[in-house]
Amino acid sequence: IKTLRHEDSVFSCAFSSDDKLIVTAGRDKNVHIWDTQSGQLKRTLEGHQDLVRSSCFSADGNRVISASFDNSARIWDVHSGQVLSELIFNDYVSSCDFTSTLL
Repeated sequence: IKTLRHEDSVFSCAFSSDDKLIVTAGRDKNVHIWDTQSGQLKRTLEGHQDLVRSSCFSADGNRVISASFDNSARIWDVHSGQVLSELIFNDYVSSCDFTSTLL
């Protein structure tokens, strides 16, 4: 069992499909990606202006989506940490998820 250290409350936690990574989100306004074997922090995704309520991996594990009380959802590249897309809403975003099918 590993302990993942956050600065503040954690609201969301999800495994990548290969179980090698965990993504967490919380009150510190950041999304964190952790190595499941070592428990070490691999990357911090910074940019939200308020707490991050939800986060999860895409099916292929290459992207993370995050939902924040700053009225945005962001899609991130797991490897570079760059924001690939930002969606702005009229109110806070409390949940997010990827779909494995295309419409």
